[in-house]
Amino acid sequence: MQRCPCCNARLRAESVCPRCGADLSRALSCEQLAKLWLSVSLQTLTAGQPDVAVAAIERSLSFKQTPAARLFRDFLVQHQYRALYEYLAQKQWQDARRTIAGLHVLQGDDEALSRFLALIEHLSAKPA
Repeated sequence: MQRCPCCNARLRAESVCPRCGADLSRALSCEQLAKLWLSVSLQTLTAGQPDVAVAAIERSLSFKQTPAARLFRDFLVQHQYRALYEYLAQKQWQDARRTIAGLHVLQGDDEALSRFLALIEHLSAKPA
């Protein structure tokens, strides 16, 4: 944080604004936690754990909506859709359902996801 959100004064290393005296320690803490959770998200995706990466990026965004975190969330959405298509092609229904659950976390309720889930239920149903 370079400027005080209360009075727009330039900030130094202290957690108290030199102009208005606002205590910025919680805001600075949230900023640090957002960076930490973004880092966790990047590392866990690299380690092949997209479910953990999804939870971590959402946690990061809950602390601060940074452009980097929003960009990475968009990347995760694309990554999860690619994984979903692969799971569908390979008839890996449980993995496809898990991927849809992750996409619900990233995107909220979405008609396309509901249709994918219905498709999976139809394709995975055992013939009578």
